[in-house]
Amino acid sequence: MAILRLPWRKRAVDYPPLSDNLWSEVAFGRSCLLSLTGEDALRLRSLASWFLEDRAFRSVAGATPDDSDRASIALLACLPILNLGEGWYRDWKTILLEPDGFVHRMETIDSAGVVNEYDDELSGRVTEMGPVILSLRDVRESGFGDGYDVVIHEMAHKLDERDGCLDGVPPLRRGMSRRRWQEAFSLAFNDLRTRARKAGDRRGHTRGKRLPMDEYAAESPEEFFAVACEHFFGTPERLMAAYPDVYRLLSEFFMMDPRMRTLPGMPGKIS
Repeated sequence: MAILRLPWRKRAVDYPPLSDNLWSEVAFGRSCLLSLTGEDALRLRSLASWFLEDRAFRSVAGATPDDSDRASIALLACLPILNLGEGWYRDWKTILLEPDGFVHRMETIDSAGVVNEYDDELSGRVTEMGPVILSLRDVRESGFGDGYDVVIHEMAHKLDERDGCLDGVPPLRRGMSRRRWQEAFSLAFNDLRTRARKAGDRRGHTRGKRLPMDEYAAESPEEFFAVACEHFFGTPERLMAAYPDVYRLLSEFFMMDPRMRTLPGMPGKIS
């Protein structure tokens, strides 16, 4: 009787950590990376090495990424799966890099059932079970402690879509309540949407400076989840102050508490 042997797949933990030089270059100024413990930083660097080998990076429209750019994407992309594991990214393989923001044809249906089309400039986009598209300029501006991170934003969408539905609810870990998640996120989303409507349309100008979160989060539940993830990793104290239930659920899902890190200005714990 023949025995079927499956191809051996190298695990992320078996990869050597990203080089000291690349780590230092990418982590400089990025509190979400610098604040990691030594052990977590090494695990993240090994995940990043796996990510770089496992993904295909393709340049579009003349984008010219260097090793530092690719390492930045890998490190930021792997931060959300540091404790979840690389299996969460197994169903897609390609990253397309645009030099700058890119135009995408959008379609909406109003309450009367009329289809409206318009062009929207994006900094990142995911395709269902397919490539992730990123603006290289925005990658270079991501993760510097202001709550903006296009890489983590798009990775959050990838986590969200793993159950086949992009709705702001990723496949939750065993023991987590879907109902509790939906209630907490719905309350926070509706609160932000109300505040954004009162504040007026300032999209693209504030990055959330006058609101608890970037107002793009008020677009839909799935965008709220993605932006919440940006703030969870980038400005955890701010998210905890605005929407503590959302913060606690993200902490439970990602199995980490960024507020516990010892970087100046980022102390604290979940209470």
